[in-house]
Amino acid sequence: MNLNRFQIQVATGRFTLPVVILVCLLLWGVTFQTWSDWGSLIISAIIGYLMIEINTAFTLIRTRTALPVCIYWFIASALFFLHTFRWEDLVPLAFILSISQLFRSFESNSPATPIFHTFFFISLGSVIFPQFLYLVPLFWISMIPFRSISGKSLVASILGILTPYWFLFGYAFYSNELTLFWTPLEEAIHFYPIHYGALTLPEILSWGVITLLLVVSGVHYVSVSYLDKTRTRIFHSFLTIAGLWITICMALQPVHLHILMPIQLICTAFLSGHLFTLTRNRFSGILFIVTFVVFILLMSFNLWMQFFNS
Repeated sequence: MNLNRFQIQVATGRFTLPVVILVCLLLWGVTFQTWSDWGSLIISAIIGYLMIEINTAFTLIRTRTALPVCIYWFIASALFFLHTFRWEDLVPLAFILSISQLFRSFESNSPATPIFHTFFFISLGSVIFPQFLYLVPLFWISMIPFRSISGKSLVASILGILTPYWFLFGYAFYSNELTLFWTPLEEAIHFYPIHYGALTLPEILSWGVITLLLVVSGVHYVSVSYLDKTRTRIFHSFLTIAGLWITICMALQPVHLHILMPIQLICTAFLSGHLFTLTRNRFSGILFIVTFVVFILLMSFNLWMQFFNS
């Protein structure tokens, strides 16, 4: 269908990734303020590389494509409020590392090692952002469909959680500053008031658009999941649930939107990449064009707010 021609060219074309990289560098360049801001760009680049490795290693999409990473990089670049470097930018990196290890544990003969690494990265991220520990129950439950749950792997998960805090306690004790150890634990159980008034219009619009794309892509995958292998269905089901889990966390704690949105975007990019690469009908063609136009408008709006409404 002619309606799908543009979708197919973008999803499988060899020039898509270079063009997206160029656009990303331009968008990051126009918002450059301090040298530390390049840190967020480097972290975004590493996350994108790991997304490519995950897609290749676990065949999340049964054809050659770089569309998931292109979606992630383009949207992340269009959201200028994410360009300012914060140490919390390392949390999405910890997330992508943790899911790569969780996927590696699928039906493994020795799941304890990847499970240890899965929870180690979650715990490491929680040292920077303590509420990251809220993902632990989700990953524990996910070990059941991943067929990696056993007494040994459960112990490995607990050890993975404790290891970063063991080192943190040792450093805090040696420095005679035990507050370094207690502060993350106290912050993890602190629930901030639900207040959306502090969010800017670009943040609200960006969150809404990404959430809508996540829901549409997740619902669509459920309807076509029978076409994939069991392993791929389990991986995408996890990404869908994780994306919704993060969305709920964002709704309950909007104060953490800047930290959680890149994680939500990782899940959305994988799911929407699968939709736009493998589904080629009238619905996908229209949805792809609408999505493309919406994000171009969102990027233009964020540019306007960045330079003309300050």
